[in-house]
Amino acid sequence: MTSLTERLDNKEILLLDGGVSTEIRRRGIALDKNVWSGLTTKTHPDDVRQVHQDYIQAGAQIITANTYSTARHVLESINLGHESKLINLKSVQLAQQARDNVAQRDVYIAGSMSSMPPLTSHREVAIDGQIESSYMELAQGLAEAGVDLIIAEMMRDIENASIVIKAAVSTGLPVFIGFSAMLAENGVDVRSLRWKNTDDTTSAHDFSDMVDALKPLGGHAAGIMHTRVEDIVPALEVLKQHWSGPLLAYAETGKLVLPDWRYEEISSPDNYASEIDSWIENFGVQIVGGCCGTGPEHIQALRHLLDQRSSN
Repeated sequence: MTSLTERLDNKEILLLDGGVSTEIRRRGIALDKNVWSGLTTKTHPDDVRQVHQDYIQAGAQIITANTYSTARHVLESINLGHESKLINLKSVQLAQQARDNVAQRDVYIAGSMSSMPPLTSHREVAIDGQIESSYMELAQGLAEAGVDLIIAEMMRDIENASIVIKAAVSTGLPVFIGFSAMLAENGVDVRSLRWKNTDDTTSAHDFSDMVDALKPLGGHAAGIMHTRVEDIVPALEVLKQHWSGPLLAYAETGKLVLPDWRYEEISSPDNYASEIDSWIENFGVQIVGGCCGTGPEHIQALRHLLDQRSSN
């Protein structure tokens, strides 16, 4: 298997999967109020495996293990912190099994590490307690389980993101850094994302300052994810001024409906692919895919787009 770094150095465009947690929810499986989809590895492993398989069959070259919300500090909120290593191992194994079952080409498995605290926490990101040891345990566990890379997802502050990125980089694996951003109220300035209180732009970091603070920590690629489609371009414009390595971009699409964690008014696969095409064309984005609200049909449309681009 050609390494990810070699493929990026060769200017290939790589296709990630789409939303894992929201796709699990779309298939009728309830998500936990604190650990979101993290518990489904334990309660619905066959469904999690099937989501991975469907993304591979849609054309994804990188699939993301269901570890976004399975760090020890998150699982402790439902008294399962002692099972964190086992749950994370199982999450990676489900992705590996999916690859073994259906892959017809090289497929890489990413471990996800996120900024997420337990969802009922009043905090935007996890900074309480023993999170350094929690993230280090997660990073090392993902590496030992055999992931090919780690994606640091929803990096939207400095304190938490520094801990996540340092832990991920310490494994020696390729690390993709996924920043999440939003436009400030003036419609011009780019801020780090706040989703629990999106009107509170005063507490959000200036996006440019945040990228500058985190850039020295390393990473093989960086970009914008879990960000509204319409905010991707302004964020990419800022990021490209500070980051010279490979870029990634994958957006959330649709309107979130709580408490069910459903997404409505989702962008059509063709419209989403058209947006991605413009990010590739205008910014040289090399890693694309989907986030919350996207499904295998969006990845299939992106596969068609990338195949068309490579044949031209």
